[in-house]
Amino acid sequence: MELTRRQLGMLLGAGAATAVAPALPALPALSSTRAAPSLLPPGMSWQLLWSPSAAVDGMRAWETIEDDRAGSHPAGRPHIVPAGDDYRFTMHMVDRDSSTDRQRQEVTGNRTGSGYLQWRLGELWRVTYSMYIPATLKATTTFTHVFQTKMPGTGTSPITVTSLRRVNGAQTIEHKVFEPNILVGRTDLAPLHNRWIDVDYEIRIGDGGAGGVRWVVRNGGATVVDATRTGVDTFLGDRVRPKWGIYRSLGDASGSLQDCHLLLTRLRAYKAVPGGGTATRYEAENGKISQGAVESDHAGFTGAGFVNTDNAAGAYVEFTVRESGPRTLRIRYANGTTADRPMRITVNGAAVATRSYTGTGAWTSWATDSFPVTLPAGPSAVRLTATTANGCPNLDHIEVA
Repeated sequence: MELTRRQLGMLLGAGAATAVAPALPALPALSSTRAAPSLLPPGMSWQLLWSPSAAVDGMRAWETIEDDRAGSHPAGRPHIVPAGDDYRFTMHMVDRDSSTDRQRQEVTGNRTGSGYLQWRLGELWRVTYSMYIPATLKATTTFTHVFQTKMPGTGTSPITVTSLRRVNGAQTIEHKVFEPNILVGRTDLAPLHNRWIDVDYEIRIGDGGAGGVRWVVRNGGATVVDATRTGVDTFLGDRVRPKWGIYRSLGDASGSLQDCHLLLTRLRAYKAVPGGGTATRYEAENGKISQGAVESDHAGFTGAGFVNTDNAAGAYVEFTVRESGPRTLRIRYANGTTADRPMRITVNGAAVATRSYTGTGAWTSWATDSFPVTLPAGPSAVRLTATTANGCPNLDHIEVA
């Protein structure tokens, strides 16, 4: 009797499933710069549900942590740590997983307070993050995964994987549906080494060909791959959980293995929800701050705090937003003085508005300013800059609707 993908995944151990995965055919590197369609259907919008800060949340961001789970290198612990605003994953050549032919330092899931997000059958999810792959973390002839989706628990194969793989001797980064080895997209890795790259990933969780994925990689302002595959199986059982980190085989034949690390930052998780008016929220404390500080001494803010800029013209907070097209920008602020604190709003350096922010009555009285903007494709830098010596009002967050 022929086993289904789900039955095979449940029967095979994690090590066996990876070991028997068929090798990719020797295909030329794939790169697509034409935008693929989003999986988001009409009448739905993205709701931001998870946006951890390494500096604030630390390792509480994750559902589980797989740091030297086999106890092979106690002297190297911790291998996974918050490093300023980034999460750092360190891999030493002496590190071993419970299967000693491979190495693993990974984190799983999206923890929110005392609970965690659960990705269920029939749902559509999206994760975005920035990733730094140093030249020491090379593509290999076997598997080197830096992102996976899996069913929780041991003894199951991956559902989808982002991997660093050598193809015809060349280093590439690719994404595929693990079974039956469906390539979604691939691009050259070398130009992405030693740079922050942005990943935007959508997954429709579907069984029996009802699933789909979209994988987008951007290098600076350039989209280097934007690929979608539908009609695939993206469900194994129970629920789906994302994983980040370094999981690689020691069977590489190219001599590429060495001590290395991986950095992640600006992680976000969104769920598709009914209604076109739901906004994506970006907390000010997670933005780029010039001449200001994150504070939390005035009640009523969202997230972990708000930004209090210096009383100086030119002070600003900058947000990296990923929406595009005609939108509504909402700025939540407080001004406990009677003096106006106007701000210039720019998108990728181009001015789109200068707005007035008069007193709100108290620093604990928050107000929202809304106005239309048009955002270009790809990540955009939305900057709010003080135009007078009074500085900006206290900034809680922006929303893009």
